[in-house]
Amino acid sequence: MRRGEVWTFRDDHYASKARPVVILQSDLVDEFDSIVLVLLTSHRRESSSTRVQVDPSSGNGLKKTSYVMVEKLFTVSKSDLGALVGKLADDDMRAVSRKLAEVLAITAEDVTDTP
Repeated sequence: MRRGEVWTFRDDHYASKARPVVILQSDLVDEFDSIVLVLLTSHRRESSSTRVQVDPSSGNGLKKTSYVMVEKLFTVSKSDLGALVGKLADDDMRAVSRKLAEVLAITAEDVTDTP
């Protein structure tokens, strides 16, 4: 399980069918049984500024245009994931990372040591 991969996940809280999720957790943090994810949807919301559009490709395995719901960040047991679907392109993951930083109000100053 690597950052940027698209997997299936089934959770009756969100949906009764398996749905795609994107792994957000760093590849360097692999000692836990859990993993940090974000949900995908094919439902477009004009008013949402927290979603990143991802078009389907052979690399990401998505069947239709989807939206990474950056506001739907959560952690699950790795064993709760279903099948590997694909992997987001680097440009798409950069867009997700930028939107995640915006949603969590993380700025460059927050992660940079200053004297």
